Amino acid sequence: MNEKNYKVPRLFVTTNLNEKDVITLDESQAHYLNNVMRRKNGDNVRVFNGRDGEWLGTLQNAAKKKADLVLDECLIEQTAPAFKRHLYFAPIKKFNMEWMIEKAIELGVSDLHPVLTQNTQNRKLNVERINQQIIEASEQCERLTIPTLRNIVKIEALKTDKMQFLACLERKNGELLANMDRNQDLSIIIGPEGGFTEQEKAYLLKNCNNISLGNNILRAETAAIKALSILCD
Repeated sequence: MNEKNYKVPRLFVTTNLNEKDVITLDESQAHYLNNVMRRKNGDNVRVFNGRDGEWLGTLQNAAKKKADLVLDECLIEQTAPAFKRHLYFAPIKKFNMEWMIEKAIELGVSDLHPVLTQNTQNRKLNVERINQQIIEASEQCERLTIPTLRNIVKIEALKTDKMQFLACLERKNGELLANMDRNQDLSIIIGPEGGFTEQEKAYLLKNCNNISLGNNILRAETAAIKALSILCD
């Protein structure tokens, strides 16, 4: 990609992307380009859809609430990570959870799985807001794929594969995560504020691979990011 294109606005779209196609941006995207970024007809915009790579287009028919984009060339061919990284997490306080999700996306998480535990404090998720955050973070960090937000499930309903499902259990002397074989799809589960109950720990020890993030006891969001920084390296 030409270095100058890195400063061109980048948007996620759902339509297929092919050379010379004309795509209509939604109202919020048109508002962003016209009123926030002050773009006008003839300016460039980058778009991606998670399937067809990243494309450079030319803005036309720009108005207050509408804009079209003519696709000129594919800048980056579509690629995907060799392995999936699933983050299972108990929803935590709003600000901390938004920070955790943003950083998880930047690090390369593929799927986000909210889990209800006994000590879960935040039991009502704003799914629409989280999905919007996922898109915004993916646009900003320039990844080509969009992570998937899965439906919230109770911890006892998890379907686990002991070889690929890793549980971060404090004070349980698990194997260091850095020593795990990372050449496979992996899922990691992080506890809530207040930690897992003893019953939940027993369930996870039976059904998951117990791992350690080190000697320190970490906040939920810190544990998630430390784990993903190792898994996605």
